[in-house]
Amino acid sequence: MAGMRIPRTLLLAALLALAAGVLARPLHDFSDADVATDALVAGYALPGASLRLATGTGEVHRRHVGAYDETTRVPIASASKWLSALTLARLVEAGELRWDSQVGDYFPDAPAAVRGITVDQLFSHTSGIATEEAACLSARGVTLQQCAQEILALPLAWAPGSVFAYGGNSMQVAGAMAERATGRSWDAIFQAEMVAPLGLTGTDWTAAALRDGYVPNANPRIAGGARSTLADYSRVVDMVLAGGEVGGEAFLSPQTLALMARDRSLGLPIADSPDSRTDQGYGLGQWVEERDVHGATTRVSSPGAFGFTPWVDWRQGSNGVLLVLGDGREMRADINVLQQACLDALEPLRELQEAAPPAPPSPRTTPARLDATRRAH
Repeated sequence: MAGMRIPRTLLLAALLALAAGVLARPLHDFSDADVATDALVAGYALPGASLRLATGTGEVHRRHVGAYDETTRVPIASASKWLSALTLARLVEAGELRWDSQVGDYFPDAPAAVRGITVDQLFSHTSGIATEEAACLSARGVTLQQCAQEILALPLAWAPGSVFAYGGNSMQVAGAMAERATGRSWDAIFQAEMVAPLGLTGTDWTAAALRDGYVPNANPRIAGGARSTLADYSRVVDMVLAGGEVGGEAFLSPQTLALMARDRSLGLPIADSPDSRTDQGYGLGQWVEERDVHGATTRVSSPGAFGFTPWVDWRQGSNGVLLVLGDGREMRADINVLQQACLDALEPLRELQEAAPPAPPSPRTTPARLDATRRAH
């Protein structure tokens, strides 16, 4: 038997049968993710939930549960931080602002202790500004400029750059700096830099509004005041997964996305962090969930207090958006289980990509690979 030769015709037939069996099986099995979504809705008596998953080649799974559908728009709480950071990134690439721009550049009359704080620090929770919410956040009859000045007048809780302390006050200041740098309101900036180029139709900064369309807000809560839809935020994470490309055009550079995903909390004491996220790092407006062996960030996310959870996994080549509205702190462990089920379902894609012959070099690459290359040199 050991020396027996198999006829070529039989061997070819066997290989074709094996290939047919492999191709007949779906690459992804989302049943566990669907079960976890249903359990989340039932377990917390939610009105509904929506889940969308995609890879670099497009959407692979979209599902609505309960009362939710394509028109559902919800407040996204801290998932707003990612939107704000990307808005600022567009201004930085346009030369209207810098990550190292200082408070004193735009608020020269601010107390001396805060004038040296940078935009980078304001958006990475390392500014030293107190985390207890200022009374002006989302207050009616107050402008973003007035709120920022109120926050800057507060005593610093820590020396800038000395600790990681999660809070929204600092981002309010950065938003006001963007207004002064451009001479435009935050609404005007966001519409020009995000809404128009990404084709967003259901995202604005008036989370409590019940009206359709874009509802302006003179004092938007930069760190947590947006509302959005599954379709809109999916456009955002698709752009991030694609290394900053939208429809073949550059929206942001991969270098900018890599810089935003670098962990600013590394080596700093943690003075304040939500939920169980003390084991994760933080970049600019986004959590650092995973790193590779070189320390380069491979997965980022920006979950909100009401459960809305978007993420991008560059290692796997996938992203996801979970749209829910409930108590995010209470649901967090179950949302983590759901997210892991999504990642597990998409893992065969990465394995298939690794088994494939290497692709020719591309002028654009993922932020994670750029960061790894930078670290290697």
